[in-house]
Amino acid sequence: DNEFHCRGYNAHMYPNVPPVDQLATLIAVDEHRSIASAARALGFSQQTVSARGASAEKTLGVQVFRRGIGGSEPTERGRAVLDAAHEYLDAVGSFSRVIAGAARPDAARSLPVAVSNTVAELYFPSWAARFHKQNPQVRLLLRPCNSAAVGEAVFDGDCPLGFVEGTTVSHGLDSAVVGVDDLILVVPASHPWAQRDVRTGPAVTAAELRRTPLIMREAGSGSRDVVEDVLGTVATPAGEFGSLSAQRAAVTGMGEPTVIAARAVARELKLGELVRVPVQDATFRRLIRAVFPRHGTLERDAAALLDIAREGVGGAVG
Repeated sequence: DNEFHCRGYNAHMYPNVPPVDQLATLIAVDEHRSIASAARALGFSQQTVSARGASAEKTLGVQVFRRGIGGSEPTERGRAVLDAAHEYLDAVGSFSRVIAGAARPDAARSLPVAVSNTVAELYFPSWAARFHKQNPQVRLLLRPCNSAAVGEAVFDGDCPLGFVEGTTVSHGLDSAVVGVDDLILVVPASHPWAQRDVRTGPAVTAAELRRTPLIMREAGSGSRDVVEDVLGTVATPAGEFGSLSAQRAAVTGMGEPTVIAARAVARELKLGELVRVPVQDATFRRLIRAVFPRHGTLERDAAALLDIAREGVGGAVG
């Protein structure tokens, strides 16, 4: 303790440093010049972003932004804080890498991973099995949720690594593409679309899909993002479901079309319970991505899992 104090440190030296997630939120507001734009980019509510910013300013004792009709502009003192925040987050990342490297290779440890529902069902089990075989001392803690919640868990520091599917990644995170995954339009065998003769013309057009109530995943899921990105404005869904298995069951139960991962309905297609319907002028393709904090590098366990994921998705891209 005496050596610690002699070097100029004490436990009360840094009372004005906000948590990392609050500093990262300040940076996001600065980059987007408004709370609303930062909230959209981060996938959070405006209330959450505003509350984090206000808490950070209170802790710092500095008004970081001047808010007006044109958005949020840094004050003179705020600009100094934001510049220092970038350096601080870089230092936090470096510190995390040192701590990870200092751990004994054979020490029991945990790796929390946030995984979107579709990836959790279709891909993660095989990744986890291979990871466990190579790293039996590491306990994987799976947190399944939709893609928006994955981004929030990683951004908040609850998980060092996440996996999502879709076209966008929350601002403030880095990402690496681990593969591509195709979605297909399917209907029950009794549906009129299943009877169309695709040899004489297109089975279904994108315009028809826009007008047709589809069985959809919940808002915020990567699967739904892909469908809406491709089609634009769509009809009110016939139903919304929070998991891949529920979506799959609803197709047969409700008798309505859905756009779903081909791998998720392979068995039903083989048995003839569902029928794939070609779409004339639309392709539903999504990227499977790993997401991780922008500042710093992945700890070794997370990096090892990422390497396994890159090798484990069909159609992987480097």
